[in-house]
Amino acid sequence: MSNVATEQREHARVPLAPTIIRAEITHGGKRGEGYLINVSLGGAFLTMAEPPEKDKMSELHLLLPWGVGECSVKAKAVWQQKDDAQRVIGTGISFVNLSDDAKKKLQSYLDRYVELSAQITD
Repeated sequence: MSNVATEQREHARVPLAPTIIRAEITHGGKRGEGYLINVSLGGAFLTMAEPPEKDKMSELHLLLPWGVGECSVKAKAVWQQKDDAQRVIGTGISFVNLSDDAKKKLQSYLDRYVELSAQITD
């Protein structure tokens, strides 16, 4: 990651390993399923069959593991990643106006992830 991206990042990623959360996504009137990778309180990388285009808004419903609970978040696609054939394979998303409840649940998930990762690596 470049220093420029690090300086602009408001919410740090969990550095141990990529976090992965399954998500139901609604964008452009379509529903689908995908996975959030490298989750932070600021956003994540969304991979799915047809990810939203840059600058498009989506609604995501997350079922967080370990009994943390469910939450819904709004997100804006801010960049896209393409494969060697120039097919879009995912998009970086920024969470928009996270509710206090969603922040609390996401933080709880991230804290638990760090705790479990520390147990595995010790």
